[in-house]
Amino acid sequence: MKRADGESVREIVDWHPNFAFTHTFHICVERIGAVPTYQQFREFALHDADGQRTLGHPSKETIRRLVDAGCPQWHAQAAMRWRIGNAYYGFLREVYTLVQLRLRGIDLSVHPLTDALFRVDAWIGCRALSLRVGNRKFREGANAGRKSRPEQLLADLEPPLQFDTIELEAATTFGQVHVPTAVHLDQAAARLSGT
Repeated sequence: MKRADGESVREIVDWHPNFAFTHTFHICVERIGAVPTYQQFREFALHDADGQRTLGHPSKETIRRLVDAGCPQWHAQAAMRWRIGNAYYGFLREVYTLVQLRLRGIDLSVHPLTDALFRVDAWIGCRALSLRVGNRKFREGANAGRKSRPEQLLADLEPPLQFDTIELEAATTFGQVHVPTAVHLDQAAARLSGT
């Protein structure tokens, strides 16, 4: 599938189920006891009662609504696969980063609510970590995009948090998880540990 096809259905590019992707991924991990392959996650979303409720049925309903409004079914389905695939890759990137930073001695905590509500992927003490891929449409650097930054969402928190970000350049290879390099991870570990 081409990126242009996957991102050409506006209602799906910006689509989020009411039950945040991160919650669905965490439920799937708990259900199967491991980080799922894409095929396992797809099976969960299509056939597990919780997966159907949180992602399978809402995604099908969105496709049905768009088809009823005149979007070709193949196009709506391709765009939804692209959207869910990107969310899945994002989840794998977060898990990989968490594991790699813990291997470097950083005892990060995670919770799906901090991700869904505050855009914080992990934290240690009063230091919040966000992981993102630069994209001007959504969020890049200090520039605003459609995604809110945790520094904005948590600006009034007392005591104040310190914010750290690992920002990757846009992925260039289709079908591969885009993860931080060892250099990104070493630098982040040094910042998070204060060394």
